[in-house]
Amino acid sequence: MRSRNIAWIIWHDKLLSRFSTILPDSADTRQVLRDLIDQYMQKKELLYQTWFTHSEERLKAFNQVRKGTKKIIETIRDASFLRDLHGSALETVMDVIASQEEIFKGAKHAFMWKPKMRIPDIYENRENQLAFAEMFDQILHTNNDLKMLMAVNELDKHKIKGLGPAVANILYFLEPTIFCPFNTKIVEGYNYLTHSKIRLGKWVDYFKLRDGVIELNQAGGLFSKDLGAVSAFLFDIGKLNYVVRENSEVYIKTENKTQKKIEEKLENDELKNLHYKIQYILADIGNNIGYRSWIASNDHNRHYQGNRLGDVSLARLPETINRLPIHIRETVSLIDVIWFSKNDLPIASFEVEKSTSIMSGMNRMDDFYQVNQNDMMLYIVAPDHRENEVLAQFNRPHYMRNHDLHDHIRYILFKDLIENYLSIKRFGKDFSILAAISHFSDGNPVK
Repeated sequence: MRSRNIAWIIWHDKLLSRFSTILPDSADTRQVLRDLIDQYMQKKELLYQTWFTHSEERLKAFNQVRKGTKKIIETIRDASFLRDLHGSALETVMDVIASQEEIFKGAKHAFMWKPKMRIPDIYENRENQLAFAEMFDQILHTNNDLKMLMAVNELDKHKIKGLGPAVANILYFLEPTIFCPFNTKIVEGYNYLTHSKIRLGKWVDYFKLRDGVIELNQAGGLFSKDLGAVSAFLFDIGKLNYVVRENSEVYIKTENKTQKKIEEKLENDELKNLHYKIQYILADIGNNIGYRSWIASNDHNRHYQGNRLGDVSLARLPETINRLPIHIRETVSLIDVIWFSKNDLPIASFEVEKSTSIMSGMNRMDDFYQVNQNDMMLYIVAPDHRENEVLAQFNRPHYMRNHDLHDHIRYILFKDLIENYLSIKRFGKDFSILAAISHFSDGNPVK
């Protein structure tokens, strides 16, 4: 027995010799850490308060995971352990763990069977299954932390493909003062705070992390011995939920990216609103100069300044359109705005191209024009900065060679339409009023 105890001590000393002290041994450094932890513990929105101190689910999970782990051991040993995570005793345990706060959100994924890579290799390999069960059994039947660590080290010797320190998320719920949870954000938080380079995937790195976490916990002196608290602290640092000096630069970069996404979203929303504004203006002009306006069917429930676009549009396309082949009807129904005469003939159609492909809008009107070759005018309505794109499309061979089509197509710029909206609406008698703000396909003003 004495020789076995000596073996444990030698093994543990070797393990500890891999690690360097993570914090300078100074009162100032420890006070800084203590202040960081003290401020962290007071933040109601972070994991220490939401999960560690005020979660009944966390407390229930310890007993549930212990019972579930015993079931894992039992099913492995009696050979009833399933060939997949789904429906297994292991899944029951991982469901309990993954239902905790976001610190364990992705914990289950590591144990999902990935058939193409055949990992983790505990579903088909009997020897690996037994080693997995033996490790749990050893931990459940000892109070000696060295024996627990030896059990994990023994499992590591089997080099089970795809089975790494993610197992520590189960071990935490079995022995929370011995094992800390392990995931990407905890590792990142630890690396930020200690300037370490702990990696994912290997038990040797987990052991380094574990000893470092315990040292951090002791240096801070405010968390309990339950390693869930200090792990939550590290997770929130890694997730950038709690900003400290060591992760501030990363936070700023991430925040800048987030801000850029928000600005892009706002810009996109603004563009959408501008699109609806132009549709509304065109429909309103048409309705006031003797025509009946149609707005694309998929935009009827959009709003501009509280006005539903469908309320300034025909409820359905006229019979003259419904007699067309179905694929043409579908195309016509999606044209942004069409002006119909009182006898249901299309007089002018408009495609609003704020950011989408100008060519797609022109193609829709082209299809419509081919079956309605009368005096219908076709207008591309675009932002001022897209004028060159419009001209480039107008000068494609298809439009240049089709003289009849070429003579019926024009473009209008947003600025001109918006500035002259009320005047056109007031003084217009028919579509010819648009000549004042329209351009030929070569860019020259119509009038």
